[in-house]
Amino acid sequence: MTHQSKTDDCYKVEKLDNFARIIYESILYYSYDEYQLDGGNHQKMFLNAFNHKFKYNYDAAELSKLRLGIYGESLLYAILKIFYGNKTLISRGYFYDLQKKSEVTGYDCFHLIENEHGVELWFGETKFHQSLSGALTSVFEDKNNNIKINEVISDEYLINTNLVTIMQHHGNIVDKTTKIYSILEKWEKGLIENLQQELIDYKIKLVYPILITFDQGENYIDSIKKAIDHINTKYSHVKFDKISIDYSIFFILIPISSSETCKKTIISWIDSQEPLM
Repeated sequence: MTHQSKTDDCYKVEKLDNFARIIYESILYYSYDEYQLDGGNHQKMFLNAFNHKFKYNYDAAELSKLRLGIYGESLLYAILKIFYGNKTLISRGYFYDLQKKSEVTGYDCFHLIENEHGVELWFGETKFHQSLSGALTSVFEDKNNNIKINEVISDEYLINTNLVTIMQHHGNIVDKTTKIYSILEKWEKGLIENLQQELIDYKIKLVYPILITFDQGENYIDSIKKAIDHINTKYSHVKFDKISIDYSIFFILIPISSSETCKKTIISWIDSQEPLM
């Protein structure tokens, strides 16, 4: 499955309640950057996130709550932070449109790795489904069964959908010493003619992690093999020829005993305003 330099990873969940707790607690850090959290009342900020940052309706039917993307998005945030050492480029909570009461369309995470070897923008996607095949189909295909992932891994989507949106909030980028902040500053001031070429010149790379959380089959190993076989059999023909900067794609696979039970546990904590640990 792996493209270029990134390797696919699999994780095993021993206790579903502990896994649900990790997701629940991570929502706070997914919603706010470190400067916002510093000195704040985290419990109140956590509640405010649901009231003002996310499309969460306490009175909605359970089915509507189960379909929310916050579970997978906060899990992906935590995994990239803890296991891969990524810095948050900009808090995802900044992209909530208060007028439309919805999140701005785009990638599910905005993370950054910058070191002596270069800059990597980790802009990924997450699916948290009961069905493995359903999760993978929604990654690769649109509602009309056309391949969509090659549209997501493209200059158009990266630059005109996401970097344009980030530029509107780039003052909220956590680390203002990064190259990407400097590039967005120059772009806003009209000092860059071609952002695409600027990304190439700075050797900035797009890394696209895809987190798939799904209901495990009879055993863990077979569930992982099934995911690999499905991708390699059905999508081996997919090409990515619409992006000009260097890129990598990799999968993070997490089979669990029941995605529905996990989500329902988190929903019960949200609705009862379960205190953070």
